[in-house]
Amino acid sequence: MIIRQVYTNHYNRPSNQAVKSMNKITDALLLVRNMVLPEPVYDFWCAELGLMSRRHAVVARAVKVVSETPDAVSIWLKPNANFAGVLPGQHINIGVEINGHLVQRSYSVSGVHGRYFRITTRKVANGKVSSYLNQFAHRGMVLTLGDVYGDVTVHSFDQKPALFLAGGIGITPIISMLESWSLSLRQQPVQLVYWGKRSQDLAFVDRLKSLAQKHSWFELKILETQFLERNSDGTPKLLAETSAWFEDMKGRLSHFEAFACGNDGFVDQIRERFAPLVNNFYFESFSPLLATAEPGLPIQVRLTKQNRTVTIPSGVNLLNALERAGVAVASGCRRGTCNTCSCNKISGITQHQGDHSIHEATAAGFKPCTHSALSDISLEM
Repeated sequence: MIIRQVYTNHYNRPSNQAVKSMNKITDALLLVRNMVLPEPVYDFWCAELGLMSRRHAVVARAVKVVSETPDAVSIWLKPNANFAGVLPGQHINIGVEINGHLVQRSYSVSGVHGRYFRITTRKVANGKVSSYLNQFAHRGMVLTLGDVYGDVTVHSFDQKPALFLAGGIGITPIISMLESWSLSLRQQPVQLVYWGKRSQDLAFVDRLKSLAQKHSWFELKILETQFLERNSDGTPKLLAETSAWFEDMKGRLSHFEAFACGNDGFVDQIRERFAPLVNNFYFESFSPLLATAEPGLPIQVRLTKQNRTVTIPSGVNLLNALERAGVAVASGCRRGTCNTCSCNKISGITQHQGDHSIHEATAAGFKPCTHSALSDISLEM
């Protein structure tokens, strides 16, 4: 019986020559398909017919839209077969068609369920995409998906005590990790301190309270900033050294991995106080960098691939200035993390808007979203 089984398996196994022949036939069929129905034509008609199939492009359909607060909306997305997946804690570039133009922004995923995932966007002043999604997001709308990125994921804290520090909509990567752990046998403690002007304006508050009641490993603290003391510039003092909860927390954090997410001002305050207390401190800021200098003299930006020159003011954010000049620049996070807008700088003097360092050399991987121009420059875009 054993001899017969071996013989049968050998008999049914295709020969190397047969495999090569089948591969050649497959390649030939694909070539004919691409000649008869090129990718742009195929993708166009799939979109026109409401199908999610694309030759290579990654798109997703909204299957559920939820209003989280008066100015924040969550969208559950079902991606097509070309999507490789995303982990809780990561970010993804989302493309939205607004007035006939594709506009990209980067969002943290606020939930992952199998291949489905959720993004949550808070409406901000002059926020083109956030305002559009808060007003017009609906079940069935199709969004394009770009790169997935982010090194801080749910696996970064799997076997370690975690301290999460969230400011406003900075809760999004954190809630995705917490919901993932709620379906596991997690034993390591997790503490979350969540700041916002008023608790009723904070996304996922009810869900977080429910998680804290169900899981002994999770402890939640919500702080309303409208009641906190103010710094000299009017921003809230996020921590008071005399607060009993902070004094109690300080003595328990030496083995914790900490992660803070919020705007630049929030992260700066939190990092100063908590970084010395924990084992490792990670942070992400979602605030776009602002210009560090007043608009100055007009300068020329040469775009070599487009054989085009545009005029912008010196000392302002390059990405913003190029867009205002009518240049379509692929972008995502707009803070130097996702590399979507990166290009080669051929010549010119630029200044980094974070540390104010000045750069004259040619640079690969130059990021317009984090720089201003101080002279005429040439970019390979």
